[in-house]
Amino acid sequence: MTISPFDPSDIAARRGPRYRAIADALRDAVKMGTVAPGTKLPPLRDLAYALGVTVGTVSRAYALAASRGEVAGEVGRGTYVLGGGVHTRNGTGVGSAAFLTLPEATEAAMKAALAPPAGQTEIAGAAMAALLAEEPERNRPSPFNTYLAPGGEARHRQAAADWLAHDGFAPKAEELLVCSGTQQAILTAILTATEPGDLILTEELTYHAMVQQAALMGRRVAPVDIDEEGLVPEALERAAREQNPAALFVVPTLQNPTSAIMSEARRQQIAGIARAGDFAIIEDDIYGKLVSDRPLPIAHFAPDITFLATSLAKSVGCGLRVGFLKPPPALFERARAIQHGQGQTVPPLMADLATHLIETGDAAAVRDRITAEMEARHRMTARALHGQKMTAHPASLYVWIELPQSWRAHAFVEAARTRGVAIAAGEDFMVGRTDRASRHVRLAIGQPQTRDELQRGLDTIAALLSESHIGIAVPA
Repeated sequence: MTISPFDPSDIAARRGPRYRAIADALRDAVKMGTVAPGTKLPPLRDLAYALGVTVGTVSRAYALAASRGEVAGEVGRGTYVLGGGVHTRNGTGVGSAAFLTLPEATEAAMKAALAPPAGQTEIAGAAMAALLAEEPERNRPSPFNTYLAPGGEARHRQAAADWLAHDGFAPKAEELLVCSGTQQAILTAILTATEPGDLILTEELTYHAMVQQAALMGRRVAPVDIDEEGLVPEALERAAREQNPAALFVVPTLQNPTSAIMSEARRQQIAGIARAGDFAIIEDDIYGKLVSDRPLPIAHFAPDITFLATSLAKSVGCGLRVGFLKPPPALFERARAIQHGQGQTVPPLMADLATHLIETGDAAAVRDRITAEMEARHRMTARALHGQKMTAHPASLYVWIELPQSWRAHAFVEAARTRGVAIAAGEDFMVGRTDRASRHVRLAIGQPQTRDELQRGLDTIAALLSESHIGIAVPA
């Protein structure tokens, strides 16, 4: 079965992951004129069936096409080819984020791994007022009338060093770059450590934005097996030997989406394998500050080959958009030049605000409130979903649920959406696999603005879990 412009034999013959082959086939068809602007693309399920791939693979392909400005998705209407016409010039093709965003949930939004409200607005507001009150006495340019130096000023980087330090890990201010969030830090690391065409290994379930960043930069991504502790060293060693990677991307603390925490011993193993295989490590530690007794980062054991990326997004508030990157010393200046070249300098006022929050202890206070709130929300979740197969950690912003045999992830996500609850399908986190998470979903229990909203969402999910995908109650 062929659905124009997607020929299964043509797509199978293309190198690289299936989602990229599908997106490239569409791009080629548009360039050749065989698909005209305004053409409506097949629904995800129809194309997935025709090509023998998962719905998640087709969704990722459409997302990549959207990020290129080639298609646009409209809720309730479908996905349309933009080509080079007026839609592209008017900015309709705004990228994969717009394509993947679900309609606003009417009961509970539980899709994005956001920290819960914990007094951030009041604390940050008071801090901002204090900064503005000091403005007349400043002996440096106003944050409203200057750009931040590439990588941040010394005081910003010192605050970052203080924030990152724990146990025996004590980075120096001059080793750090201030970034516009963890995503920019990760992108900077990818561009610094790899070249177009290089392979990046990662957990078979991982942060989807990194996969998109790598693809957009012309890098390949391949999966490595994980277990209850995260990345499996033996699998990494085998993949390194067979595939010659340039880098490894890993989330060792509160792995996304499983919440796994890698032991210190395994972190040392991973560092040793990377050093022996001569590839870099990109360590995403964005959730690290939420865990009070977390192990030392991989960067502590292999500082010469590890890029440590993190931010205040999950432990204070995502609106700050302030993150930090610790590159290997030999690549520091290259990383700083690449970051500067991206043109995403951190707004000086945000850098000042983040520094103020760290220096006064307000950032730590917010973090403590967040962890206390998450512990309460995990108790609520355990009660509401009692008896379900779940993986979680008391500090994690999400829970990973294995669905009953009667459900598949995307059908469950769609059923939840129709009842006003937005959640993420396990397939959204898969790298190159078609079955690893087809019966899992992630609930971002930190995102609901109130516990009442969370409870409504949990009640809806609990009800769905007791049904089959055709709405028939499952016998107890």
